[in-house]
Amino acid sequence: MEKEDLQRIIHQLEASNSKEEAHFGIYSVQGHDESFIHANKQGLELFAVGLLKASLITEETILENPKAVIPLNYGEDWIDEESHTLIQYIEPSIEKRNRTVPEPAKETWSDKAMKVGCISGLVFALVSGVVGLVTIVRWIF
Repeated sequence: MEKEDLQRIIHQLEASNSKEEAHFGIYSVQGHDESFIHANKQGLELFAVGLLKASLITEETILENPKAVIPLNYGEDWIDEESHTLIQYIEPSIEKRNRTVPEPAKETWSDKAMKVGCISGLVFALVSGVVGLVTIVRWIF
């Protein structure tokens, strides 16, 4: 997307959302490694504005200083103070996602031995169960 288009969208979102009505927070789910966002429409759009602003300056920031970060306005009034997770900055990257498929693991001799041992154990248990059942039936009759 062109920078002018992003600037127009950012300006439009900022102009159409009241910071007084906006609400945004990121919370963790108790007992899990999961998080969720609790926000109204205005809060989501204002948070998106921060991300869009960061996307505008990502490439320039990396060229100036590869270790630089892009701060987010996490101290805004519309961000819930009780939020469990505050995203304070973005570490920009120009890396593309690696879409190569990893090679499947090669089966070692110990993997093969484990398979043979498990199958042998199951066959032994099945044969023992049948022999035991036949013995019980003969004993009863």
